[in-house]
Amino acid sequence: MTTPPRVPLRVGIIGCGNVALNFHVPAYQAVPAHFTVAALADPTPERLELGRTTAGLAAERVYTDALDLIARDDIDVVDVCTPQHLHRDIVVAAARAGKHILCEKPLAATPADAQAMVEAADDADVVLGVVHNYLFFPEVVAARRLIDSGALGDVRTVVVDMLGVVDSPGATGYQPRWRHDPAAAGGGVLMDMLHGVYLAEHLLAEPVERVSGYVDAATPGDAVEGLALCRLETAHRAGMVNIGWGLGPGGIRITGSKGRLILRYHDEGTMPWAPFESMTMTTESGTETVDLPSGQELAPLIATALRDTVVDLADAILGRRSPAAPGSAALRTLESTVGVYQSAAQGTTVALPLDPASPTHRRGVIGLNDLDIPATSPVRQRHLFGLTSQGA
Repeated sequence: MTTPPRVPLRVGIIGCGNVALNFHVPAYQAVPAHFTVAALADPTPERLELGRTTAGLAAERVYTDALDLIARDDIDVVDVCTPQHLHRDIVVAAARAGKHILCEKPLAATPADAQAMVEAADDADVVLGVVHNYLFFPEVVAARRLIDSGALGDVRTVVVDMLGVVDSPGATGYQPRWRHDPAAAGGGVLMDMLHGVYLAEHLLAEPVERVSGYVDAATPGDAVEGLALCRLETAHRAGMVNIGWGLGPGGIRITGSKGRLILRYHDEGTMPWAPFESMTMTTESGTETVDLPSGQELAPLIATALRDTVVDLADAILGRRSPAAPGSAALRTLESTVGVYQSAAQGTTVALPLDPASPTHRRGVIGLNDLDIPATSPVRQRHLFGLTSQGA
């Protein structure tokens, strides 16, 4: 790894959308001993000016071209907050310039792009961290700690329900519905909320090896799915991840050989929109409630998780270690997600990692057009991801 830079680390943020300005900038500002926001870039003048005032930067520290920001000598970390189909070029350029990187999820729209980003960071010996910030939610930290302690015995199943996701198609002033464009977003609600996928793998405590699933549009004619039911298999364990836009139930259930954990959210809702309510652990000794803070609203919860994410990144850079969510883990999450799309289209179980030569590895959901998809496939019949009604 390159010589650790001085602190506070100087960060340049690329992309001035709502997530960047409402959460990333405040996260860095909350930990001045670790970071200072030194520059911003965004191609949209209105968003760039809003970002400049939010971050309190001089005009000479904001750019319409991301490469101009990356070229600055006084930038230690590049934070990528653009839509995912733009991540690859920015991350690769930042790595080649010797900058450490924090990238918003999903890491990319296609596994091929994500793999190129991971390889670029490895080649440059820089840290590539990804915003898998739900890992830092207090109930998730507590659940994993109990799993690691052996209190549940051997984990057997994890079920993550997120069927009450609020649809946020995109920021006004950029492309208001880019998250509903399969070419730009790489998918619909599952891709946008792959938090559920990495949470399931994290709680299974084993890498996912096989996936299968079902997806459907929320509204007839939609180009992307609004519902995804996913099965994840590891070497010894299995998980279910159910994600959808709407008002369906949420929660997490973990079953082990010696007990179970149930994580509940207000009114049986979906995290993080519904505040965490309680975690109960049931073993042969009975049921007990795990002592955890509850009732935290969305904005402060995300703000705290983002702050913990960037502090973890700083510790990784300065301590010469891997962050909580390195690029390699985010690549696995992306492959699991794309594998579910392939499974839903073909009606098969998909083994991971994806074959680098496969259309879905190279092109993500758009690559489904290059596969043999049966005419009876619900994905084809609903014309999801640009598929036509013609098929085998």
